[in-house]
Amino acid sequence: MANYLKQENQLIVWPVLKEVTENDLFQGSIGLRARYDMTNKELLGSCLDAWKADKEKNYRLFLIRADGQVEISLNGTVKEAGIRNGDYLEIVVA
Repeated sequence: MANYLKQENQLIVWPVLKEVTENDLFQGSIGLRARYDMTNKELLGSCLDAWKADKEKNYRLFLIRADGQVEISLNGTVKEAGIRNGDYLEIVVA
């Protein structure tokens, strides 16, 4: 993965499903490759694929930072949303 991050359009995010984090037994995470030029909708789709989540449901995507969480609009790109390399994302069933 180190070579992947040497390209300036590449980043790694850490998505997690909200329903998984509510379980006290959760002890893991998934690192996901992303690109700054991908749409937020594509990013959500990649996150759902990684978690093997039901794509028939409606989801909301949140950026998690120390100063709180911010909902990410599915319109626009990853770069426009302000997502940075190493950010945590939370996926919530709408």
